[in-house]
Amino acid sequence: MYFGSVRFFKHLILTVTALLIIVPTVMCIILAVDNAKKSAEIDRLSSYIDELTQSSVSSEESSTENSTAEPSSSESVSKEEPTETDSPISSLAETKEPQVSVPEQTTAADTASEEPESQPPQSVPVTDYTELYPELYSERYEGEYEDSENTVYLTFDDGPSVLTANLLYYLRQENVKATFFVVPERTELCYSMLKEISDAGHSIGIHSASHDYEKIYASVDAFLDDYNEAYQMIVEATGKAPEIYRFPGGSINDYNSDTRNEIIKEMNRRGFTYFDWNVDSNDWQGIGWTELYTDTLNAAEELTSPVILFHNTGDRDNTILVIEDVIKALKNKGYKFGCLTQKTKPVQF
Repeated sequence: MYFGSVRFFKHLILTVTALLIIVPTVMCIILAVDNAKKSAEIDRLSSYIDELTQSSVSSEESSTENSTAEPSSSESVSKEEPTETDSPISSLAETKEPQVSVPEQTTAADTASEEPESQPPQSVPVTDYTELYPELYSERYEGEYEDSENTVYLTFDDGPSVLTANLLYYLRQENVKATFFVVPERTELCYSMLKEISDAGHSIGIHSASHDYEKIYASVDAFLDDYNEAYQMIVEATGKAPEIYRFPGGSINDYNSDTRNEIIKEMNRRGFTYFDWNVDSNDWQGIGWTELYTDTLNAAEELTSPVILFHNTGDRDNTILVIEDVIKALKNKGYKFGCLTQKTKPVQF
């Protein structure tokens, strides 16, 4: 009888031993191949960043050379031979030591005969922030919100950056649309990336122009100044006016406690909608690929309509590397993907 015989146990021992050797070996090979792919991808990204950086530096050097060209002869004369009235020192002295004249005594008849000189109208400074930027308005959507059941909203703050092209590549590969809350700047790279984001059908919202919390939240006026600057750059780059925005630091933070409600009220009046998030990937903490992937999926799977916060700065390599795997995993869970618009019910703190 074979079962229970010495030969059976010999074969069993050989089989178990083989499995103990073969299974770990196969797992090591799989992990090695995966790590090789990730390393190759990181090298590709690093090479891409270096190329863009060198291109940007060359462009800046060319711009600097043009701006430092010698002035014309007329400019040289005006700079080397300032008139007395143009001298800042003399102006300062006149300001600090004004000449005081004693008026002559006049009779009532003299006063009556004098005709008042016509004074030019004085410009009145705008003191009400509701009068600032009369074109900074959006037509607010007042209809019913779109169905967002089982829909994931991927959002990327702080870009565009040198990694935006790579991010757009993975989104295109998976046929997924996302939302970019941008911090634009007047550079060729930024404008080209903004246009590419828009042309690809993704949503663009305003994050800020400066990302300087103390400056932005100092007052409603200050918030509008910063917002309008970002607004104008996006319109220049894409030809489309943004309708949504995200507060730097979220709508509740340590800097806007005194101005938050007033800012929201004014932005609502102007027709703009703000969005927070309900899933934080924590990629801003610089966590590793495995933790970023696992934590994001675990948090997203608890919601029927997750709005996931990622970042698109130049140092977020792991965000680029993980995004394709996150998308595939959520698709396998039955989720679809969408862009945030005014037709989307906003997640707000």
